[in-house]
Amino acid sequence: MKLARMMVVALAATAFLFAQEAAAPAAAPAKAEKAAKKGAEKKIVGTVVSVDAIANTIIVKAKKGEDTVSVEAGAKIMSGKKDITLGDIKADESVTITCKMADGKKVATHIAVAAAKMGKKKMEKAEAAPAAAPAAAPAAEPAAAPAAK
Repeated sequence: MKLARMMVVALAATAFLFAQEAAAPAAAPAKAEKAAKKGAEKKIVGTVVSVDAIANTIIVKAKKGEDTVSVEAGAKIMSGKKDITLGDIKADESVTITCKMADGKKVATHIAVAAAKMGKKKMEKAEAAPAAAPAAAPAAEPAAAPAAK
């Protein structure tokens, strides 16, 4: 009787171990796939240092330092709601770049240029104002009132 119990316990333990080994490899690819999807796209928010439209690269200064990002041929580049080209992006503009890793390099799939902080009317006023307006002369002080006797 003891021998039968020991055999049943041994068989149950073996079956349990085989079930765990069979489930583990199936779970590992699912976890790796989720990690790949999460790590597939990364956002970089920063200020443009320089743009090379010929080499299709953009250098952005972010919190962690400068990032050089290649721009893929079909990348969507937007300024507000307007489509623009890589050459339209200027230094010191704020951008948000969505990129993926390919061959150990960051490759941009979408670039959003932040809209100017100045409103349209203020921008027009700033452009219309003369470059160096002379300072206004100080107002003359009013004459002192005659003293009462």
